[in-house]
Amino acid sequence: MNLLYLNTHDIGRYLNIYGYDVETPNLNHLAKDGMLLRNMHCASPTCSPSRGVLLTGQYPHNNGLIGLAHRGFEITDKETHLAAFLSRQGYETVLAGVQHEIRSRSESLLGYAKVLNSEAYYQKGIRQEEFLTMQDEMATKAAVDYLKSRKTTDRPFYLAVGYGCTHREYPDLPSDYDFNYIMPPKGMPDQSGTRQDMARLNIAIERMDRYCGEIIETLKALGEYEKTVIVFTTDHGLPIPKAKCTLYDDGTGVAMIVKAPGVTRAFQSSDALLSQIDLFPTLCELLSLPKPEWLQGVSFLPVLNQTASEVRSEIYGEINYHIACEPVRAVRTNRYKYIRHYLSEYPYQISCHIDDSQPKEIFHQAGIFEQKLPMEELYDLIGDPQERNNLAGCPEYQNQKSEMLSLLQCWQHKTGDPLADTQTVSLPEGAIASTPDSYSTKTQVILPECRRYLEDLKEVLQNNIKG
Repeated sequence: MNLLYLNTHDIGRYLNIYGYDVETPNLNHLAKDGMLLRNMHCASPTCSPSRGVLLTGQYPHNNGLIGLAHRGFEITDKETHLAAFLSRQGYETVLAGVQHEIRSRSESLLGYAKVLNSEAYYQKGIRQEEFLTMQDEMATKAAVDYLKSRKTTDRPFYLAVGYGCTHREYPDLPSDYDFNYIMPPKGMPDQSGTRQDMARLNIAIERMDRYCGEIIETLKALGEYEKTVIVFTTDHGLPIPKAKCTLYDDGTGVAMIVKAPGVTRAFQSSDALLSQIDLFPTLCELLSLPKPEWLQGVSFLPVLNQTASEVRSEIYGEINYHIACEPVRAVRTNRYKYIRHYLSEYPYQISCHIDDSQPKEIFHQAGIFEQKLPMEELYDLIGDPQERNNLAGCPEYQNQKSEMLSLLQCWQHKTGDPLADTQTVSLPEGAIASTPDSYSTKTQVILPECRRYLEDLKEVLQNNIKG
């Protein structure tokens, strides 16, 4: 059985199959051919860590990828990556387009035998939004050409195709596009700036859907569609305030479609509480492969074949680094969510973790980033699905808080979470991070050694002033 892994940036569940008004006919058809997972979550709502979890089956603090790959964070043991594992199982491992688990041009270290990205794929000489679209077009053509060029052999393929056009900056709007008929997703104020922002995202998603459709149609034309497990997903929620890089559902909730010949049936969906860390063990069962010992998730094959409605009672989430350090942990059940913050010296939402955009400016001008965050948060997800009424300090919810805290602490000790003992997450050697009070994602990175020099210089100047 072959495996096709389709992924894109930053869309959460903002797709037509989850009820949003965006045209995605190809993903709609794929969902109707397989199973739509409506309660799937990433385990770390930032680009590289979320992908690292999905593709190693381990939490970030266990696989080492606790921050962004292009900022020097990396998987400790690259043999645990899905591509490396499948290569050892006899698969031809192929990459076209985006990956965010290692620095660009180093993809072979993850176990990809073929990287279809040409040198032109990496050469940026145009605006960001045009560059991302060009990259995606090249990746799609490369994937289609690869599938057409394959010779009939007994060797199955693993083809990973990643798209970037749904990452900011989004495509420009055509002059005749009326964005006033767009409804922003929950959690965003319905204003002209947010409507325009979501209209641009709509265009990007529609392009991504078209690219996915080209690859799926190629599989059908070649007679490989019914011989291929297909997984479509994204890394985390939308790049807006209180979503991406937060452990609220708007940050962790992700789209996922799984089509598995002989297992999934058409027109099926599931409300089972799941984490992307569960995909690796599930793929092992779907592909009849041995499960490696490092896996920390649980297979949701019983959900796919509808022999069980649930396979786990809680999921866990973490944040460590994005642009800056922000240690946060969470546990979620079907009823409650408990979030614990550890950065007491900067008790605010870190604004540089939100991509620069019109929605961000709206929140900034309203003073939202100046509001203090509580160190503990508890939400009743039935009565408060938007997670706005923090119950952590309510006397009548102390039993629920204690139960959730106990779950979280047991998980932390079981997985060796450094926050369980030290309350901090160390910056790995070679990795870089900005200060938590940085505003923009484009803030100049301050290297640790430079920061120490500046702090020493500041102390010297202060002593001279006092003298």
